[in-house]
Amino acid sequence: MIPVEIRQFFSSGFGKTLLFKGKPGTGKTTMVFEILNELCSDGNCIYISPRVDQSSPYGKYPWIEGNFSSNDEFIEMLAARIKMTQESFDDKPLIVVDSIDALSIATTDSSDWLANKFELERMLTNFGRKVNADMLMVTEQIELTSLDYLVDGVVSLERSEISERDIRKIHLHKLRGVGLLQSKYLFTLQNGRFNSFKPFAVSYPTETVICEPIPDPISSKISTGTMDFDNILGGGYQKGSFNLFEITSGVGDSFYSLLLPTFINHLNLDRGLLSMPSEGTSVETEKSMIEPFCGEYRFKNQFVGFEIREMDGRIPAYVEPLTGNVTKDMEALWSVKQELSGQSGAPILDYVGLDTMEYNYGVEDIGRVIGMMASRTKTTQNVVLAVAKHGQKITESVAHMATTHWKFENIDKTLVMYGIVPKTGLYVVEMDFEQGFPQVTLSPVK
Repeated sequence: MIPVEIRQFFSSGFGKTLLFKGKPGTGKTTMVFEILNELCSDGNCIYISPRVDQSSPYGKYPWIEGNFSSNDEFIEMLAARIKMTQESFDDKPLIVVDSIDALSIATTDSSDWLANKFELERMLTNFGRKVNADMLMVTEQIELTSLDYLVDGVVSLERSEISERDIRKIHLHKLRGVGLLQSKYLFTLQNGRFNSFKPFAVSYPTETVICEPIPDPISSKISTGTMDFDNILGGGYQKGSFNLFEITSGVGDSFYSLLLPTFINHLNLDRGLLSMPSEGTSVETEKSMIEPFCGEYRFKNQFVGFEIREMDGRIPAYVEPLTGNVTKDMEALWSVKQELSGQSGAPILDYVGLDTMEYNYGVEDIGRVIGMMASRTKTTQNVVLAVAKHGQKITESVAHMATTHWKFENIDKTLVMYGIVPKTGLYVVEMDFEQGFPQVTLSPVK
């Protein structure tokens, strides 16, 4: 999928020229063909490339060979091809020059191809406006040139690193006549296709569905409720594991999208779920997010939430009130876990907001408690999911206890995650409710 702003840019009734910049290997040609797939699937386009073999998979598009003796000869051949295209289609054509640098070398015998390039750029932009055709010119010259001022739009591709992991971005520098929702998008070239990612958003459905749960892929693990994550983990969370999720600044509560399918799937497998929500999320909020997808009976009989409550108020059966005394509260948690385990059997899933624990009990106490929790869990069939928020002092010490350690970040409004233990590449997290229940996809950034 290409950014919506680029589709809008080419949707006007008059021809526009887009300059497409990027160093070698950033994915320019792959994105060009994604634009052709989306905008002229009927063949209302002309592809010009002196450097790409016409017999390649790209050869399905109308093509002009790259052997010309001069700019004038090339423009003459282009004009003849445009006339044929306009006779066959009502819509304005799209002309792709990949790349303007290579074409400039092909159309001159002079060693001074840069001077020829300046003249060729001027001729092409004028030609596009004259015949009312859209034009996309690719270049590997990433610095500012005179062409930036001639064209209607400028886009560049960038390949860089974050935490020693590859990352790809598309920058929308100028798109005349188009309001930019955002100027940068994360993208991937997975499976040889260009795909940019929309800002992360969650919209709950008006009608919900209780879905069939995903069974544990192997006996030693429990499913995460997300097939992509199960595959990354080699079958899901290891039984007897302590799994840490580190949330960086700017992520907010969007990380919960990865955990929600796990909670729902676990309950729908008739297993017990304990939760001490992170700060900013209450047990009642979790109830509203989980119960519609597992049913009232499962939620009220297999779920127990822990939070500080006034003892003289009415407390639902699925809430275990905490007192703020770490010793008493942890004894209550162990007791409830044993009782729930006796009712539903192992494994029990235990979700812990470490920021809540740090706020209620202090750093020193929770370090000892989390250490005990991790040690006890590893001798059972149960699974702990612990969430640490940005700036927590306890994160580093807890990381040493974790079976797996994952980190969430917000990159240009896109939610991404990557594994520290095990070390993985970058994955974009997306969530939809198209079938009436939450489904998460994890797309590798390659």
